[in-house]
Amino acid sequence: MPEQTPPDPLAAIEADLRRAQATGNDAQRARDYLRSLERLRELGETRRVEQVVQRMLAKESGKAALADTLDPESRYRFDATRLELATAAGNNHEIHGLLATLDPQGPAQMRHSMDLRAEALAVTGDVTGSARMLMALADTASDPATVGRLSTAIWRQLTQVPVIELRARAASASTPTERAWWMLASQFNEAVTSRGQINQWQAWRNRHPDHPAARHPPPSLRQFARDPGQLALLVPVTGDFGPPGQAVRDGFLAAYLHADGNAQRIQVYDTNAMSVRAAYDLAVQQGAEVIIGPLQKEAVAALSALAPTLPVIALNQLDAGVTTADTMIQFSLAIEDQASAIAEVLAAQEIERIVLFDSPARWSGRARARLVDELDGVETVGFGTFHRLAEITNVVGNALHINESQTRVQEIESLLGRTLEFAPRRRDDVDAVVALIDADEFLSLKPALDFHFAGDLPVFAPSTATLGTIDLSRLEGLRFCAMPWALDAGDLGESVYEAFPASRGSYASLFALGVDGFRLANQLDRLTVRREAIPGSTGVLSLGEDGRIRRSLVWAEVIGGRLVPMWDAAN
Repeated sequence: MPEQTPPDPLAAIEADLRRAQATGNDAQRARDYLRSLERLRELGETRRVEQVVQRMLAKESGKAALADTLDPESRYRFDATRLELATAAGNNHEIHGLLATLDPQGPAQMRHSMDLRAEALAVTGDVTGSARMLMALADTASDPATVGRLSTAIWRQLTQVPVIELRARAASASTPTERAWWMLASQFNEAVTSRGQINQWQAWRNRHPDHPAARHPPPSLRQFARDPGQLALLVPVTGDFGPPGQAVRDGFLAAYLHADGNAQRIQVYDTNAMSVRAAYDLAVQQGAEVIIGPLQKEAVAALSALAPTLPVIALNQLDAGVTTADTMIQFSLAIEDQASAIAEVLAAQEIERIVLFDSPARWSGRARARLVDELDGVETVGFGTFHRLAEITNVVGNALHINESQTRVQEIESLLGRTLEFAPRRRDDVDAVVALIDADEFLSLKPALDFHFAGDLPVFAPSTATLGTIDLSRLEGLRFCAMPWALDAGDLGESVYEAFPASRGSYASLFALGVDGFRLANQLDRLTVRREAIPGSTGVLSLGEDGRIRRSLVWAEVIGGRLVPMWDAAN
């Protein structure tokens, strides 16, 4: 007897859809479509799912869409499928619309919707909203496997939140369980070594034995790698690059002392006094397990060419496309990170049109290139470069089409033969201003925007806008991305401010780079093996496939002459 060919499930669904199409009752047809839709979703037939969704949303002449004839329980199932599709596609606009209208019926659909909402919020960048949704869901779950899954998902979101924000969320938490989650992540990530994190975890667990994380710890709280026994820091501490190198060294040593690192040995090698090869060979000979540095780009290239066998955390990055040693991670304070942060916040706030200003400075050009490359659905409708401070007002006016407004009035006056009362108007199709400029230029930009009737537009800028000894009250309303260290250096910062002057002022960013160099050296397994994000002093740090550290920064606004964190700016 010949073997029978197994039925083709997709063909069967297509047949069901054809029969449903012939059904005269719209409500019945909608229910039949929904069943076929869900079966197509189970088969992973995303394209066909989207087609059926559109068919159910289409409105024929004078008739309601099929989806609108569904009963509330079925309508939730339909909208939940749409939310899954939008989340998979990263369609933020549709996600927000569906989140606002999703209407679960009964406890089971409510729990299902919370899971969906958490995943969708994470996709839009609202990791704290996602974490809170998962926390609430974990509070209602009793099945150990479910609680374990939720604990892992919660922790994955919390590792993407800066410690400064974790502390603030703990202070405003609505329940003791939620507060304990934020405190665990805050205390755990403020520790710079694995040993310190173990101590924080054990102390927290003793205080909260019945918490979901204590009963079902995420994998990261069950597996700890040992801290390296000896670290080698390769930076210049003499010569022309001595001051920045000293700031990095001081941050590195401050983190070591704060961690009470008596179990570790630290050796500093002056790359101004010896070659990179000599420093590396000596570090290996003296027992180093991890190399941190060098600081200068040329030195990073020289060390990479040696094909080092030890893990290296270079404190600079080479040009894109340049091949580096497999053992080398590139970690720097690249301006491109700030440009990426600006692109992300523009997309998250659904800003559609911007006016962009830059300067001839090399860093500004690099930032603009990254920003333009990453703008997604954001149109640059005006542009200007500030070559000289005296020209800023005119450059702003041109970018905002003020001159065109004046020209139009002059033409009308010429036609009418008389003078008109006129107030120039800026273009009205601008949602925000992005300024990739330094602090002195920004001091001139602010009054220029006010002069040209654009003082109401939100202005986004990199932290270069606040460098130096600028009076922040003159930058009121500026929104800028910054490293957490600049806003709140936490317990470590408080403990080292007096002993290490470089922890503040013009070298503070390099000091923070040294702190995070020590942090990453002691959490390499977490970074490279588990691929977790690590909340640090220079940002939330994650490792890209190209071996470069990505930094997610904190948004702040100048209010009353102070820098005030904007926790929801990116959401």
